[in-house]
Amino acid sequence: MGKPVLTFLRHSARRATNHLQDLWLGISTTGTAPAELPGHVYYATVTYSCTRSVLRKLNLTEADTFADVGCGKGRVVCLAARHEIRQAIGIEYSSARADVAKRNVTRLRGRRADAKILCQAAEETDYTDVTVLYFFNPFEPPLLDSVLNKIRSDRQGRATRMAFVMESVGHKEVFSRHRWLTCYERFEDGDNHNVAFYRTALAAK
Repeated sequence: MGKPVLTFLRHSARRATNHLQDLWLGISTTGTAPAELPGHVYYATVTYSCTRSVLRKLNLTEADTFADVGCGKGRVVCLAARHEIRQAIGIEYSSARADVAKRNVTRLRGRRADAKILCQAAEETDYTDVTVLYFFNPFEPPLLDSVLNKIRSDRQGRATRMAFVMESVGHKEVFSRHRWLTCYERFEDGDNHNVAFYRTALAAK
């Protein structure tokens, strides 16, 4: 059996597994969609298994308010809401995808935390109460820089940690300029995405 066939079979199995996970949770998050604005990246999803591995490494607690920046249809928000945390928030600019995400958090089975979807620009969101952030490559480096500046302003030095999935060289360079953050772990997930974990200096002490 040739490599292209094996690759096709692996991708097909992955899609089927994700679809079954959606059905089990009572939600619908599969598919792709083009970017709607300059600086934004097209919509896609990370597999359930890889997302769960990232959430485990974030060590969510009852004191955490979690935000998925560029949440799309809300898969990660739904998984976070199955943890015993203070709140799970999805931030999504596309009104069409935000509407889907709102339906998904309402239908989600096994939800343990309050969950909500905000249809607004990430660089205009209030992050004052957000302790944990998740990014799956939602936008290009210049917009990431603006969002990180907003987070820093809103959080005012309070302990914050975040995960960035599919970190590019450009994204990494942006993070390196934000001295208020330090990278404490990097790894490659099962989908071959580079994942980086950051936290404030306060959180590292």
